[in-house]
Amino acid sequence: MRHHSGPRLGGAVVLTALALTGPLAHAEDGPEISGIAIATYQSADTSGLSGTAPRDEANAAVDIGVSVPAGGGAVELQIKGGTTPRRDGVTGALAEANAAAGVTLDENERGRVVLWQAFYRHDVGNGSLAAGLIDPAAWLDGNDIANNEFTQFLGAGLVNNLSIDFPSASLGAAYTAGLGKGWSLAAVLTSATGVEPDYRRAFEPYRHGHGGFAALELQWSGGGVGTNVGVWVNSRRHDSDGDGIDDERLGRGAARGVYANVSGAVGRGHWNLRLGWADPRVQADTGFAAVAVAYPVGNRLLGAGVTHSLASDHLSGPHRGRSQFEIYLRAPVARHWTVTPDLQYVLHTGFDPAQTGTWVAGLRVGRSL
Repeated sequence: MRHHSGPRLGGAVVLTALALTGPLAHAEDGPEISGIAIATYQSADTSGLSGTAPRDEANAAVDIGVSVPAGGGAVELQIKGGTTPRRDGVTGALAEANAAAGVTLDENERGRVVLWQAFYRHDVGNGSLAAGLIDPAAWLDGNDIANNEFTQFLGAGLVNNLSIDFPSASLGAAYTAGLGKGWSLAAVLTSATGVEPDYRRAFEPYRHGHGGFAALELQWSGGGVGTNVGVWVNSRRHDSDGDGIDDERLGRGAARGVYANVSGAVGRGHWNLRLGWADPRVQADTGFAAVAVAYPVGNRLLGAGVTHSLASDHLSGPHRGRSQFEIYLRAPVARHWTVTPDLQYVLHTGFDPAQTGTWVAGLRVGRSL
Protein backbone atom coordinates (compact mmCIF):
# COMPACT_ATOMS: atom_id res chain seq x y z
CA MET A 1 0.00 0.00 0.00
CA ARG A 2 1.08 3.56 -0.61
CA HIS A 3 1.64 5.72 2.46
CA HIS A 4 0.40 9.30 2.57
CA SER A 5 2.53 11.61 4.68
CA GLY A 6 0.61 14.84 4.19
CA PRO A 7 -2.95 16.13 4.67
CA ARG A 8 -5.50 14.53 2.35
CA LEU A 9 -9.16 15.11 1.48
CA GLY A 10 -11.01 12.34 -0.32
CA GLY A 11 -12.36 13.34 -3.75
CA ALA A 12 -15.89 12.39 -2.79
CA VAL A 13 -15.75 14.63 0.26
CA VAL A 14 -14.50 17.56 -1.80
CA LEU A 15 -17.37 17.10 -4.23
CA THR A 16 -19.83 16.93 -1.35
CA ALA A 17 -18.42 20.14 0.13
CA LEU A 18 -18.78 21.91 -3.22
CA ALA A 19 -22.35 20.71 -3.56
CA LEU A 20 -23.21 21.87 -0.06
CA THR A 21 -21.60 25.26 -0.53
CA GLY A 22 -23.56 25.98 -3.69
CA PRO A 23 -26.07 28.16 -1.80
CA LEU A 24 -23.26 30.31 -0.36
CA ALA A 25 -23.64 32.85 -3.15
CA HIS A 26 -26.98 33.71 -1.57
CA ALA A 27 -25.72 33.83 2.02
CA GLU A 28 -27.09 36.75 4.02
CA ASP A 29 -24.05 37.05 6.30
CA GLY A 30 -20.43 36.05 6.28
CA PRO A 31 -19.15 32.78 7.73
CA GLU A 32 -18.56 32.16 11.43
CA ILE A 33 -15.28 30.36 12.10
CA SER A 34 -14.12 28.87 15.37
CA GLY A 35 -11.68 26.19 16.39
CA ILE A 36 -8.96 24.90 18.64
CA ALA A 37 -5.56 23.26 18.25
CA ILE A 38 -3.88 21.16 20.95
CA ALA A 39 -0.60 19.39 21.56
CA THR A 40 -0.33 16.56 24.11
CA TYR A 41 2.58 14.77 25.74
CA GLN A 42 2.05 11.57 27.75
CA SER A 43 4.26 9.20 29.70
CA ALA A 44 3.15 5.89 31.25
CA ASP A 45 4.39 3.96 34.27
CA THR A 46 5.17 0.57 32.73
CA SER A 47 5.11 -1.60 35.86
CA GLY A 48 1.49 -2.68 35.33
CA LEU A 49 1.74 -3.46 31.60
CA SER A 50 2.63 -6.79 30.04
CA GLY A 51 4.70 -6.89 26.87
CA THR A 52 7.03 -4.16 25.61
CA ALA A 53 6.99 -0.95 27.64
CA PRO A 54 5.42 1.95 25.69
CA ARG A 55 7.53 5.00 24.88
CA ASP A 56 6.60 8.57 25.78
CA GLU A 57 4.40 10.09 23.11
CA ALA A 58 3.56 13.52 21.69
CA ASN A 59 0.49 14.15 19.53
CA ALA A 60 -1.24 17.17 18.03
CA ALA A 61 -4.80 17.72 16.81
CA VAL A 62 -6.96 20.49 15.39
CA ASP A 63 -10.72 21.01 15.18
CA ILE A 64 -12.16 23.88 13.09
CA GLY A 65 -15.83 24.67 12.51
CA VAL A 66 -17.30 26.90 9.79
CA SER A 67 -20.94 28.00 9.69
CA VAL A 68 -22.38 30.00 6.78
CA PRO A 69 -26.03 31.16 6.61
CA ALA A 70 -27.49 29.99 3.31
CA GLY A 71 -30.96 29.62 1.82
CA GLY A 72 -32.74 30.21 5.11
CA GLY A 73 -30.57 27.63 6.88
CA ALA A 74 -26.83 27.13 7.25
CA VAL A 75 -23.99 25.15 5.73
CA GLU A 76 -21.89 23.60 8.50
CA LEU A 77 -18.36 22.32 7.93
CA GLN A 78 -16.00 20.72 10.42
CA ILE A 79 -12.33 20.10 9.67
CA LYS A 80 -10.36 17.77 11.94
CA GLY A 81 -6.75 16.69 11.81
CA GLY A 82 -4.16 14.86 13.81
CA THR A 83 -0.62 13.58 13.76
CA THR A 84 0.36 9.92 13.45
CA PRO A 85 0.51 8.22 16.88
CA ARG A 86 3.51 6.07 17.73
CA ARG A 87 2.77 2.38 17.38
CA ASP A 88 5.13 1.76 20.33
CA GLY A 89 3.86 4.78 22.25
CA VAL A 90 1.43 5.32 25.12
CA THR A 91 -1.70 5.25 22.96
CA GLY A 92 -0.49 2.09 21.21
CA ALA A 93 -0.62 0.29 24.57
CA LEU A 94 -3.46 2.29 26.18
CA ALA A 95 -5.84 3.46 23.46
CA GLU A 96 -8.29 4.94 25.97
CA ALA A 97 -5.67 7.32 27.41
CA ASN A 98 -6.04 9.98 24.69
CA ALA A 99 -9.34 10.42 22.85
CA ALA A 100 -7.80 13.17 20.71
CA ALA A 101 -5.11 10.89 19.25
CA GLY A 102 -5.61 8.74 16.17
CA VAL A 103 -9.13 9.94 15.34
CA THR A 104 -8.45 10.84 11.71
CA LEU A 105 -6.13 8.01 10.67
CA ASP A 106 -6.23 6.72 7.10
CA GLU A 107 -6.15 3.08 5.97
CA ASN A 108 -2.39 3.07 6.52
CA GLU A 109 -2.81 4.29 10.10
CA ARG A 110 -1.24 7.65 9.33
CA GLY A 111 -2.49 11.00 10.58
CA ARG A 112 -4.19 13.40 8.17
CA VAL A 113 -6.43 16.47 7.91
CA VAL A 114 -10.00 15.62 6.89
CA LEU A 115 -13.34 17.21 6.23
CA TRP A 116 -15.12 15.53 9.12
CA GLN A 117 -18.60 17.00 8.83
CA ALA A 118 -20.27 18.75 5.88
CA PHE A 119 -24.02 19.19 6.05
CA TYR A 120 -26.85 21.60 5.38
CA ARG A 121 -29.09 22.49 8.31
CA HIS A 122 -32.57 24.00 8.02
CA ASP A 123 -35.49 24.55 10.38
CA VAL A 124 -38.32 22.06 9.91
CA GLY A 125 -41.44 22.49 12.02
CA ASN A 126 -40.43 22.89 15.67
CA GLY A 127 -36.97 21.52 15.03
CA SER A 128 -33.93 21.49 12.80
CA LEU A 129 -32.96 18.94 10.14
CA ALA A 130 -29.32 18.39 9.10
CA ALA A 131 -28.35 16.19 6.15
CA GLY A 132 -24.98 15.33 4.63
CA LEU A 133 -21.81 14.07 6.25
CA ILE A 134 -22.48 14.05 10.00
CA ASP A 135 -20.82 12.69 13.14
CA PRO A 136 -23.47 10.88 15.26
CA ALA A 137 -21.45 11.42 18.46
CA ALA A 138 -21.79 15.18 17.97
CA TRP A 139 -25.59 14.92 18.22
CA LEU A 140 -26.04 12.32 20.98
CA ASP A 141 -24.87 11.56 24.54
CA GLY A 142 -23.80 15.15 25.17
CA ASN A 143 -23.17 17.18 28.32
CA ASP A 144 -21.22 20.28 29.36
CA ILE A 145 -18.34 18.83 31.39
CA ALA A 146 -17.31 15.44 29.94
CA ASN A 147 -17.73 15.65 26.20
CA ASN A 148 -14.71 17.40 24.65
CA GLU A 149 -11.21 15.94 24.56
CA PHE A 150 -9.79 19.29 23.39
CA THR A 151 -10.80 21.23 26.53
CA GLN A 152 -12.04 18.72 29.13
CA PHE A 153 -11.03 15.11 29.85
CA LEU A 154 -8.61 13.24 27.57
CA GLY A 155 -9.77 9.75 28.57
CA ALA A 156 -12.07 8.13 26.00
CA GLY A 157 -14.64 7.01 28.58
CA LEU A 158 -15.03 10.59 29.79
CA VAL A 159 -15.79 11.89 26.29
CA ASN A 160 -18.49 9.47 25.14
CA ASN A 161 -20.30 6.42 26.48
CA LEU A 162 -18.11 3.47 25.43
CA SER A 163 -21.06 1.08 25.26
CA ILE A 164 -22.47 3.03 22.27
CA ASP A 165 -21.01 1.77 18.98
CA PHE A 166 -20.76 5.14 17.24
CA PRO A 167 -19.49 5.10 13.65
CA SER A 168 -17.18 7.91 12.61
CA ALA A 169 -18.63 10.74 10.50
CA SER A 170 -21.02 9.15 7.98
CA LEU A 171 -23.60 10.02 5.34
CA GLY A 172 -26.97 10.54 6.97
CA ALA A 173 -29.32 12.94 8.71
CA ALA A 174 -30.01 14.26 12.20
CA TYR A 175 -33.20 15.89 13.47
CA THR A 176 -33.50 17.84 16.73
CA ALA A 177 -36.72 19.36 18.05
CA GLY A 178 -38.25 20.90 21.15
CA LEU A 179 -41.32 19.14 22.52
CA GLY A 180 -42.32 21.68 25.18
CA LYS A 181 -42.21 21.70 29.01
CA GLY A 182 -38.47 21.05 29.06
CA TRP A 183 -38.62 18.08 26.68
CA SER A 184 -36.77 17.71 23.37
CA LEU A 185 -35.51 14.93 21.13
CA ALA A 186 -32.68 14.04 18.79
CA ALA A 187 -32.98 11.41 16.05
CA VAL A 188 -30.00 10.25 13.97
CA LEU A 189 -29.87 7.91 10.97
CA THR A 190 -26.55 7.33 9.16
CA SER A 191 -24.50 4.72 7.40
CA ALA A 192 -22.40 2.61 9.76
CA THR A 193 -19.49 2.97 7.31
CA GLY A 194 -17.68 6.16 8.32
CA VAL A 195 -14.95 8.27 6.77
CA GLU A 196 -12.36 6.76 9.14
CA PRO A 197 -10.31 5.14 7.77
CA ASP A 198 -11.52 5.05 4.14
CA TYR A 199 -13.47 7.89 2.50
CA ARG A 200 -14.21 5.77 -0.57
CA ARG A 201 -16.19 3.25 1.44
CA ALA A 202 -17.97 5.96 3.37
CA PHE A 203 -19.52 7.11 0.09
CA GLU A 204 -20.44 3.55 -0.94
CA PRO A 205 -22.38 2.50 2.16
CA TYR A 206 -24.58 -0.19 0.62
CA ARG A 207 -22.12 -1.77 -1.81
CA HIS A 208 -20.04 -3.15 1.05
CA GLY A 209 -23.01 -4.21 3.18
CA HIS A 210 -21.66 -2.51 6.28
CA GLY A 211 -25.08 -1.62 7.62
CA GLY A 212 -26.49 1.47 9.25
CA PHE A 213 -26.62 3.32 12.56
CA ALA A 214 -29.82 4.71 14.10
CA ALA A 215 -30.52 6.34 17.46
CA LEU A 216 -33.32 8.16 19.22
CA GLU A 217 -32.63 10.30 22.29
CA LEU A 218 -35.15 12.03 24.57
CA GLN A 219 -33.88 15.00 26.54
CA TRP A 220 -35.33 16.79 29.56
CA SER A 221 -34.07 19.74 31.59
CA GLY A 222 -35.53 21.39 34.64
CA GLY A 223 -34.72 22.22 38.24
CA GLY A 224 -31.02 22.48 37.45
CA VAL A 225 -30.84 18.91 36.11
CA GLY A 226 -30.50 17.75 32.51
CA THR A 227 -31.20 14.19 31.39
CA ASN A 228 -30.68 12.36 28.09
CA VAL A 229 -32.05 8.84 27.58
CA GLY A 230 -31.50 7.02 24.31
CA VAL A 231 -31.65 3.80 22.31
CA TRP A 232 -29.39 2.86 19.39
CA VAL A 233 -28.68 0.12 16.86
CA ASN A 234 -25.67 -0.54 14.62
CA SER A 235 -26.08 -3.28 11.99
CA ARG A 236 -22.48 -3.65 10.79
CA ARG A 237 -20.61 -6.93 11.36
CA HIS A 238 -19.19 -6.95 14.89
CA ASP A 239 -17.06 -10.09 15.06
CA SER A 240 -13.98 -8.87 13.19
CA ASP A 241 -13.54 -5.16 13.87
CA GLY A 242 -9.77 -5.09 14.30
CA ASP A 243 -9.86 -3.62 17.81
CA GLY A 244 -7.37 -6.11 19.22
CA ILE A 245 -9.98 -7.85 21.38
CA ASP A 246 -10.44 -11.58 20.80
CA ASP A 247 -14.16 -11.62 20.01
CA GLU A 248 -14.55 -14.65 17.73
CA ARG A 249 -17.47 -15.89 19.78
CA LEU A 250 -19.49 -12.72 19.30
CA GLY A 251 -22.40 -12.89 16.87
CA ARG A 252 -22.67 -11.14 13.53
CA GLY A 253 -26.06 -9.58 14.14
CA ALA A 254 -26.86 -5.95 14.82
CA ALA A 255 -25.46 -4.41 17.99
CA ARG A 256 -27.95 -2.46 20.09
CA GLY A 257 -28.19 -0.77 23.42
CA VAL A 258 -29.66 1.85 25.73
CA TYR A 259 -27.99 4.68 27.63
CA ALA A 260 -28.61 7.58 30.01
CA ASN A 261 -26.70 10.80 30.63
CA VAL A 262 -27.61 12.95 33.66
CA SER A 263 -26.02 16.29 34.65
CA GLY A 264 -26.54 18.79 37.42
CA ALA A 265 -24.95 21.53 39.53
CA VAL A 266 -23.14 21.22 42.85
CA GLY A 267 -22.21 24.59 44.31
CA ARG A 268 -20.24 26.45 41.62
CA GLY A 269 -19.36 23.18 39.91
CA HIS A 270 -21.17 20.57 37.87
CA TRP A 271 -21.47 16.78 37.85
CA ASN A 272 -22.34 14.17 35.25
CA LEU A 273 -23.39 10.52 35.36
CA ARG A 274 -23.31 8.22 32.32
CA LEU A 275 -24.82 4.71 32.15
CA GLY A 276 -25.06 2.30 29.22
CA TRP A 277 -25.87 -1.28 28.27
CA ALA A 278 -25.26 -3.12 24.98
CA ASP A 279 -26.13 -6.61 23.77
CA PRO A 280 -23.32 -8.89 25.10
CA ARG A 281 -23.92 -11.42 22.31
CA VAL A 282 -22.61 -8.96 19.71
CA GLN A 283 -20.40 -6.34 21.35
CA ALA A 284 -17.36 -6.50 23.65
CA ASP A 285 -18.35 -3.39 25.69
CA THR A 286 -21.58 -4.55 27.26
CA GLY A 287 -21.97 -2.24 30.26
CA PHE A 288 -20.68 1.21 31.10
CA ALA A 289 -20.76 3.67 33.99
CA ALA A 290 -18.93 6.98 34.45
CA VAL A 291 -19.05 9.79 36.99
CA ALA A 292 -17.40 13.17 36.37
CA VAL A 293 -17.22 16.48 38.21
CA ALA A 294 -15.81 19.87 37.17
CA TYR A 295 -15.24 22.73 39.59
CA PRO A 296 -13.84 26.23 39.01
CA VAL A 297 -10.83 27.24 41.12
CA GLY A 298 -10.27 30.93 40.45
CA ASN A 299 -9.74 31.20 36.71
CA ARG A 300 -8.80 27.51 36.51
CA LEU A 301 -11.01 24.45 36.06
CA LEU A 302 -10.48 21.27 38.07
CA GLY A 303 -11.98 18.06 36.68
CA ALA A 304 -12.08 14.50 38.01
CA GLY A 305 -13.81 11.41 36.71
CA VAL A 306 -13.93 7.62 36.90
CA THR A 307 -15.30 5.04 34.44
CA HIS A 308 -15.90 1.29 34.39
CA SER A 309 -16.70 -0.91 31.38
CA LEU A 310 -18.06 -4.45 31.69
CA ALA A 311 -16.74 -7.05 29.26
CA SER A 312 -19.10 -9.38 27.41
CA ASP A 313 -19.08 -12.95 28.73
CA HIS A 314 -19.02 -14.06 25.08
CA LEU A 315 -15.40 -12.93 24.66
CA SER A 316 -12.87 -15.69 24.02
CA GLY A 317 -10.24 -16.26 26.67
CA PRO A 318 -9.79 -14.51 30.04
CA HIS A 319 -11.23 -11.03 30.39
CA ARG A 320 -11.84 -8.46 33.12
CA GLY A 321 -13.76 -5.22 33.32
CA ARG A 322 -11.85 -2.08 32.30
CA SER A 323 -11.58 0.96 34.61
CA GLN A 324 -10.13 4.44 34.21
CA PHE A 325 -9.61 7.39 36.53
CA GLU A 326 -8.59 10.90 35.46
CA ILE A 327 -7.94 14.28 37.05
CA TYR A 328 -6.93 17.49 35.28
CA LEU A 329 -6.45 21.19 35.95
CA ARG A 330 -6.97 23.54 33.01
CA ALA A 331 -5.39 26.99 33.40
CA PRO A 332 -5.23 30.00 31.06
CA VAL A 333 -1.65 31.20 30.54
CA ALA A 334 -2.11 33.89 27.86
CA ARG A 335 -4.77 35.18 25.53
CA HIS A 336 -6.24 32.16 23.66
CA TRP A 337 -3.78 29.75 25.37
CA THR A 338 -4.39 27.12 28.08
CA VAL A 339 -2.20 24.51 29.77
CA THR A 340 -3.70 21.35 31.28
CA PRO A 341 -1.70 18.92 33.44
CA ASP A 342 -3.46 15.53 33.40
CA LEU A 343 -3.11 12.32 35.42
CA GLN A 344 -4.83 9.01 34.61
CA TYR A 345 -4.97 5.49 35.99
CA VAL A 346 -5.98 2.70 33.60
CA LEU A 347 -6.83 -0.84 34.72
CA HIS A 348 -7.27 -3.85 32.38
CA THR A 349 -6.94 -2.01 29.09
CA GLY A 350 -8.53 -4.05 26.28
CA PHE A 351 -10.29 -6.13 29.00
CA ASP A 352 -6.98 -7.98 29.46
CA PRO A 353 -6.47 -9.31 33.05
CA ALA A 354 -2.70 -9.26 32.49
CA GLN A 355 -2.76 -5.48 32.03
CA THR A 356 -2.88 -4.33 35.64
CA GLY A 357 -3.06 -0.75 36.87
CA THR A 358 -1.00 1.80 34.96
CA TRP A 359 -0.46 5.52 35.68
CA VAL A 360 -0.31 7.96 32.76
CA ALA A 361 0.95 11.51 33.29
CA GLY A 362 0.30 14.06 30.57
CA LEU A 363 0.27 17.69 29.56
CA ARG A 364 -2.06 19.35 27.04
CA VAL A 365 -1.41 22.79 25.55
CA GLY A 366 -4.33 24.34 23.72
CA ARG A 367 -4.89 27.43 21.61
CA SER A 368 -8.32 28.61 20.54
CA LEU A 369 -8.46 29.86 16.97
